[in-house]
Amino acid sequence: MKHKTLALLPLLFSPLAYAHPGGHPGNLLDAVAHLLTEPDHLGMAAIAVLVGIAGARFFRRRSQARVQDKRR
Repeated sequence: MKHKTLALLPLLFSPLAYAHPGGHPGNLLDAVAHLLTEPDHLGMAAIAVLVGIAGARFFRRRSQARVQDKRR
């Protein structure tokens, strides 16, 4: 239940996120170039990567602790 609630939080807050003026280009390559060169997009991507790394480390340590507890 807890994981479902956490998964729904971004959906609930998505109306609060507005695109910056100019929007995103229609061409796929232009859109990718735009996303990789705009500082606000790079900042959000960096935050997502850091949260992903921290989450992976947390869950890996937790699963290793469970395995060690079962061995005892």
